[in-house]
Amino acid sequence: MKQDASLNDRQKDVLQAVVTTHIMTASAVGSRTVAKKMGFKLSPASIRNVMADLEEQGYVRQPHTSAGRVPTDVGYRVYVDDLMDIYELALDELLRIEESLGPGVVGLEELMGLACRLLSFLTQYTAVVQTPKVETETIRHVEIVSLTSEKILTILVTNLGEVRKRVFSRPARLADEEIEKLSAYLNREFCSLSFAGARSHLESYHKLSSASEDYLLSQLAIEVMAGLFFDETPREVFLVGMENIFSQPEFQDVERLRPLLKVLDEKKQLNELFETFLCGEMTPGVYIRIGRENPVDGITSCSVIASPYHIGGRTMGAIGVIGPTRMHYARASSLVAVVADKLGHILTVLSGG
Repeated sequence: MKQDASLNDRQKDVLQAVVTTHIMTASAVGSRTVAKKMGFKLSPASIRNVMADLEEQGYVRQPHTSAGRVPTDVGYRVYVDDLMDIYELALDELLRIEESLGPGVVGLEELMGLACRLLSFLTQYTAVVQTPKVETETIRHVEIVSLTSEKILTILVTNLGEVRKRVFSRPARLADEEIEKLSAYLNREFCSLSFAGARSHLESYHKLSSASEDYLLSQLAIEVMAGLFFDETPREVFLVGMENIFSQPEFQDVERLRPLLKVLDEKKQLNELFETFLCGEMTPGVYIRIGRENPVDGITSCSVIASPYHIGGRTMGAIGVIGPTRMHYARASSLVAVVADKLGHILTVLSGG
């Protein structure tokens, strides 16, 4: 952990007591409370002097309605980096994770929803998870279904259980037996390719189509696959537990809550926020951004704890929680780490390795 050279041991002990007490009580912390927390190693008068020094240095502040202090973002950062104890998950917490994300989970959407609900339930914060990067998924199966004399439905299933559907106009000359032939053709040409590989194959395939034995079939194949791959949408973001924000004392003020709700309601901003935890220069692990360290304006009154998850050793997305800066950082960090690891393991199994 990083050391803060500007604080001596006495100041660190007092700051730790202020942070841990404030996390539990959501109230400003006075010198007598700190003295009791520290086992009366220092008198309340001595602690008041130390707290005054901490305030002058920007680690705590004094709300105008109270004689006690609360941590600042800087104070929380020192606590997280230097003073926070490691939280060992209890056996019942580990069992809950194993049972909730067990081998019965078969689909991507089901898995993402379960992981998000589980993390929100265990932490009592708002949980967010990104679906994996689509470029790395592979095609498991393609099916063409006749809907009407004018419409056909294409269904694509990936190795992670994602299902893509799209309705296309049906050429007048396309008989039912040719639809079956088209399905077999698409599976033969594109099955087991990654999305990126399928795109590349489609480009070269387009150039060769005019020489195909069945020009209509090849043209339909191009139309179907191009529609499935080039009609891109941003990766899905699951969010669970927004109501947990409402129960926090910090957000009883509607004016303070409004910008946060706007961010949580816009999946694009959430996705961009969690993308920042996937930067190449970041080492594996759990990342904590406190208050104004967050790059999104509406979320600067919160902390975000997130971890990338991996499929076959490759970073594919991030999962984490959003809550007040007065978070139980140690416990939430441990839960995020374990759920991210379990999520990555299941996705690796679903992907075939």
